[in-house]
Amino acid sequence: MVDLQTLVQRNSRKIIGIGILLISLLAAIALASQADNSVSMWGAKFSLSPGSAIKTSDLEAVKVSLGNQAPKYFSSKASLVGSFLVKSIGQGELIPVSAVTKSSSGNSLMEIPVGISKSDLPIDLRAGDLVDLYSIPIKDPKATTALVTSKIRVAQVDSQSQNMGGVVTVLFSVDQKVVLNITDAVQMGRIVVVRNAL
Repeated sequence: MVDLQTLVQRNSRKIIGIGILLISLLAAIALASQADNSVSMWGAKFSLSPGSAIKTSDLEAVKVSLGNQAPKYFSSKASLVGSFLVKSIGQGELIPVSAVTKSSSGNSLMEIPVGISKSDLPIDLRAGDLVDLYSIPIKDPKATTALVTSKIRVAQVDSQSQNMGGVVTVLFSVDQKVVLNITDAVQMGRIVVVRNAL
């Protein structure tokens, strides 16, 4: 008759294998239960400026586990398109409830399209980038290169014109006070886009 100690010695590898399998199974169950706690929230696809209206293209659904902090941020079920931001949101950040308002009061931002030579803007320019615009006068030989406006947000880059070359149409989100500065600069010559370093 085989005693218990001998039986354990003969089957020690099987027992260890079963133990490892049970530990792996418990770990998988623990991970699955944590995954069940994750919720889908709205995050910023690009850096967003205060005063700008939220568009569908600005948002991306992000799965996160927030616990009791979830009420401070917008669920991806919330309708944010058309609302306005009251503070900056960085790319990839969740959208806080405190950063959004339905009212556009005090919002003086406008969107202005500008056709810019492909050689006068960063090759990988994209929506959300913060840029400065410089004017290089062509029509007035006495005029010098000048800063038109600084730290404005790129709202959209026309991908079709960007791929074709030549002139690329860029939509800028700017304070209404600088719209005339930009249109005057376009009238006088070239516009050069300089992206701000992060």
